[in-house]
Amino acid sequence: MSDQQPADTQVAAAQNEANGKRRRQLTLLAGAVAVGVVGYGAWWLVFDSHFVETDDAYVGAETAQVTALSPGPVAKIFVSETQGVKKGDPLVVIDDADARIAVAQAEAALGQAERKVKGYFASDTALAGQFEARQADVTRADAQITAARADVERARVDLSRRQALVGRGRFPVMS
Repeated sequence: MSDQQPADTQVAAAQNEANGKRRRQLTLLAGAVAVGVVGYGAWWLVFDSHFVETDDAYVGAETAQVTALSPGPVAKIFVSETQGVKKGDPLVVIDDADARIAVAQAEAALGQAERKVKGYFASDTALAGQFEARQADVTRADAQITAARADVERARVDLSRRQALVGRGRFPVMS
């Protein structure tokens, strides 16, 4: 048993020595971390706390909202994002295909309206000719009525003259 005691004592002494060595290393590591934290805190307090950093910062400059006078798909772009431009600089070219189609449709509608109006004028001229013909018919009918009244009046005058002559006995009455 006495052989075992010195072996246990040697193991215990080796463990104590290893624990002491480990304790010193952890204490040094903890001291280094503490020094690093205090050093970083001092550096941040003195230097870094005065600066602001961000990944999506924008400059507080004059900006303007840009809108198109007429809508349409973009055909060509002349500037890139955040590029400075001056007043009057072209930014984009809008595809004018829709506008050209609209102009062609408007021109077609104009031509159709012009043809329709020319048709109205032609109809108006034809109707004016028909109206004048009817007016001539009315004038002719009025002349015929006037002539018929004159014939009736002449017949009445003739009748009254004959009745006056018959009443005097100069003409025999015809039956």
